[in-house]
Amino acid sequence: MKPNTICKYSKCKKHYYSCGYCIATENWKAMACCREHYKLYIEEVLAARAKGETIDPLPDRTDMTKAEIKELKKRPIRQVKMETEAELQNYMDDCDTLNIHEAVDQINKEIDENK
Repeated sequence: MKPNTICKYSKCKKHYYSCGYCIATENWKAMACCREHYKLYIEEVLAARAKGETIDPLPDRTDMTKAEIKELKKRPIRQVKMETEAELQNYMDDCDTLNIHEAVDQINKEIDENK
């Protein structure tokens, strides 16, 4: 798997991997490369909104347009989960990973190690 998402925290902009299920469930992994950056990003969003600024609430993906992300978010979560599990199935089997989020974590670990 290749990086397909850019961290939304303004001081990071790291490229990392996130899955469609992360987007559909609005998991923090769809928006930031780590929990700390997600928290900092949310603080930026709240500060910007307090100033009346408009914030783009969609993930920054390199493999999807904003329109495609919006369409994905409209689809049934169960369907997106099944598709994501199928997409990651070989990876999950090879790594003995139990769930989607663990597979995404392992993919990002390997991406970081290969840099």
